[in-house]
Amino acid sequence: MFPDPNDQATLDVSAAIAVLQSRISKLGLTLKESADFDLFEKTIRATEDRYLMEDFSPRFFDLHGKTAFWVGAYNSHDNVVSVQAAKVEELQDRSLAEHWQQQQRRMFVDPNPQARIGTTHAHDAYFMRGRIVYHGNLWLRKDVRGQGLAEPLTQLGFLLSLLKWSPDYLYGLMAAKSAEKGFGIRVGYRRFVPRGTHWEIAPGHIRHDDWLVYSTRADLFGLAKTILRTSGEDPE
Repeated sequence: MFPDPNDQATLDVSAAIAVLQSRISKLGLTLKESADFDLFEKTIRATEDRYLMEDFSPRFFDLHGKTAFWVGAYNSHDNVVSVQAAKVEELQDRSLAEHWQQQQRRMFVDPNPQARIGTTHAHDAYFMRGRIVYHGNLWLRKDVRGQGLAEPLTQLGFLLSLLKWSPDYLYGLMAAKSAEKGFGIRVGYRRFVPRGTHWEIAPGHIRHDDWLVYSTRADLFGLAKTILRTSGEDPE
């Protein structure tokens, strides 16, 4: 009997997660995963930025273990130095762009009538359907930025999402400046569209220049293989 390639892929993803955990641990950090988004909000509000994205706010969504999770990274004093979150949407009957049209209105326009959402969203979003993961609210404390933490932490979030939900797509919205500098490719995104959500009048705290950045399921499996292939090159 030949081995099931999907079983091997799952083993590859699990092994890649272990590599990432080891890299993060060597930097003196401990990881904690949770589906408690009331705790996520409390954790975010205690940080220097205090920015909780509406997508991960219990005020707007019922977030629970089957549909969402967050990961915190903590130093030796048990102080949080990084957070990130992900949630999955079943978009079998509508595209991601159509989903945005409804969801962004609910989160941003209804509470702020001065904001106005447009209809010309990222091109690829009109063709993205199925099981789609949104990854966001990535935050690093200022004193640990520039130490190579963003890459393994973000990749960990991607691969956890892959194991949990086997999504058709995983996406984020990234500032154009970061995307143009190659940050997206370093953290694991493989596809880039120079427009995200189209705003005619954006809410004050929302960037109007975001790019849609995303990976397919195959891209994510490829990321896991890349992590394993290069793991032997890590300095001890």
